[in-house]
Amino acid sequence: MEAAPAHARPEIAAGTLHGLRAKCNGTVLRTNLASGTMLVAPGQTVEAGQGLIGTARSERDGTLIFAPAAGTVVAQLEWQTDQSVPLAETMPQLTGKNTTNYKLFFAEHSAALSPSAPDGDGLCRTRHLQLEVFGLPLPCAVEETIYYGQQQEMMYRTEAQALTLARLQGLRALHDAFPDAEIFARREECTVQEDALHYHAVYTVAADICT
Repeated sequence: MEAAPAHARPEIAAGTLHGLRAKCNGTVLRTNLASGTMLVAPGQTVEAGQGLIGTARSERDGTLIFAPAAGTVVAQLEWQTDQSVPLAETMPQLTGKNTTNYKLFFAEHSAALSPSAPDGDGLCRTRHLQLEVFGLPLPCAVEETIYYGQQQEMMYRTEAQALTLARLQGLRALHDAFPDAEIFARREECTVQEDALHYHAVYTVAADICT
């Protein structure tokens, strides 16, 4: 038997550890570690940009072992939003008129069966119809496009309707920022100035703040 040639022990890569950090301030409620090293604990207050889950842990001999940082850190935080909703707004409204166009597709070719579409970018809906004879599909299809007429009209909202819309827009913004947010409380203020309702809300929520 021959001894295998000796090789120098490779050095552990050194440098700035990149893991999961806090996207905002908050107080940690619970953690769930999937990989890496948890750097915070429930009850701890964290600041935006602070490390939450690291990518390395140290063995007893001081050797660093790297692993992808994965997991969640759910914290309680305050999130605020500002929305403005006009009480009068010009919006497109359906006129009740519509035009239907048909186009035949066969053997990689197409042919219009009706006049061309009306000018403008109106509201339209398209569907494809498979032609059949005695229940057997034919090697062709018809595309049906319905164009619905619209015209611009001035629409008026009451303050109650504007407030409802502002709340909905605020909730959508919250969902975009924290899709898993659990709402604990909401404080809101609204004023009407220059024919618009101005809405300000502060939500107290629990959400995953890892980024």
